[in-house]
Amino acid sequence: MTYESIYDTVFELYDSDRCWDELVTQGDRSSLNLAEEALGRHGDSQEVGVRLRDFETGANETYTFAELDDAANRVANFVAESTSNRDRVAAMLPARIELYAAAYGVIKSGRVYVPLAPLFGPEALQFRLADSGASVLVTTAEHVSKLEGEALPDLETVVVVDGADAVDTADIPTGIDLESYDAVEKRESDFEPVASHPSDVYAIKYTSGTTGQPKGCASTHGDTIRLHSYLEHVVDLQPADNYFVAASPAWSYGFTAGMVAAGLRGTAAGCYRGPFNPEQLLETFEEFEITNAMVPPTGLRKLRASAVDPSEYDIDLRVLVSAGESLDETTVDWCDEMLGTRPLDAYGQTESGMVVANYPFPDWEVKAGSMGKPLPGYEIALLDDDGEPVEQGEVGEIAVRRDAETRTAGYWGHPETTITSYSGEWWRTGDLARRDEDGYYWYVSRADQVIISSGYRIGPEEVEEALLKHEAVEEAAVVGVPDETRGSIVKAVVVPVADATPNDALASELQSFARSNLSKHEYPRGIEFVAELPKTSSGKIKRTELEA
Repeated sequence: MTYESIYDTVFELYDSDRCWDELVTQGDRSSLNLAEEALGRHGDSQEVGVRLRDFETGANETYTFAELDDAANRVANFVAESTSNRDRVAAMLPARIELYAAAYGVIKSGRVYVPLAPLFGPEALQFRLADSGASVLVTTAEHVSKLEGEALPDLETVVVVDGADAVDTADIPTGIDLESYDAVEKRESDFEPVASHPSDVYAIKYTSGTTGQPKGCASTHGDTIRLHSYLEHVVDLQPADNYFVAASPAWSYGFTAGMVAAGLRGTAAGCYRGPFNPEQLLETFEEFEITNAMVPPTGLRKLRASAVDPSEYDIDLRVLVSAGESLDETTVDWCDEMLGTRPLDAYGQTESGMVVANYPFPDWEVKAGSMGKPLPGYEIALLDDDGEPVEQGEVGEIAVRRDAETRTAGYWGHPETTITSYSGEWWRTGDLARRDEDGYYWYVSRADQVIISSGYRIGPEEVEEALLKHEAVEEAAVVGVPDETRGSIVKAVVVPVADATPNDALASELQSFARSNLSKHEYPRGIEFVAELPKTSSGKIKRTELEA
């Protein structure tokens, strides 16, 4: 059989059995441990297993697979002594060796890992600890005070990586034991990983909370199979590559695609800590000789808007992936010119993993703003309110068919919410998109964020992309606001570039610019300038906060 493109070939020839054989080497399909597959089997290797960059100081850190496995085994021994199988253990740490050790150690021990972002305030932290029922928290002294004032009956132990002596015991509720990380480091460096069934949960990763309270998404050891297509056909990750993900391991993508995925391919993980810095990013690419990278759209836009000139750095990226929000055409073209490669936009959710993407195939056309086509092994549909497929070109809700290989374990502790997200064999994502005549998918908006104005349905992403093409706009977010005549009107909240003057003249100019690029009913009738947009810890815009 002859196929028209490389994509058609790999999509039609997808074989889940081969994926299992390539990814699962230390166990079998009925008994495996994801941490052993991603780290333990490299435990004797002196090759680099983790590369870290401190964006505040510019300092680099590297650790071998052997050093990381040693540290993870000590964590596994510690939690195995103090908790029971399938207990939840959380970590709230920046990208440092203790974070990677905690994640792998908890999973090795048969416990359930809960990643938490250091940017979380008290309310966000306490909600996730209570919702997951975590009994142990690994964190730094500065975050311990965030526990004050809330009853957390399941939380028994807080391990402080920079020393329990630095914590004021008045900062934590009674009944919680404080331990210094020394107690972990004193444990043995050998550990026999707990064999787990593919359906056993290994992590609870919380959604970004862009539309209401975050939900804990349960990931199972068998989810390993999902990663194969993305790693092989999108990231094109090889053991000899130098990989870097500019997304915290506390975020679902940074944890799964940045840390676990790297280990499954025998590649060193790479990440940064500290505030995002365009100059530091390019220096990291140069010094670590990065070949494959992931940078969220917000990071790429900040890089483009900065005064840093990429041509002054020796950068040789083979693959640049972006995910989290749609990439605008201006940023895509800038990356192609200045970084030497067009970023591959991809779409996924914490619940489903990456399911639609662009590809580094030599015959693949990157359509700026499109999320691409479905990953091999996935069946995607756009459904209407009745669960029926929409016609090509029409807007529908993105749905992922659930089968033995591409299922989601649902929301931790909330079966009723899980059930409402299903429609037969389809996982309904709550995101709207359309499919063009070439089979490419284009993101429109969250289903509950569509703006209905004078009877027209308007997706905020399309208006935002139009505004981002203007040279005075660094970032933009679009929401609907009530209007007596039209029901709602489109309003844009804009972050101008540094040398632009935010005034009525610029607002009028942006309205005219958007009107000339969009339908007359879509342009923003209101524009407000702000210094920054409210965002989640993973960099997604909080449109619900803007609407409020």
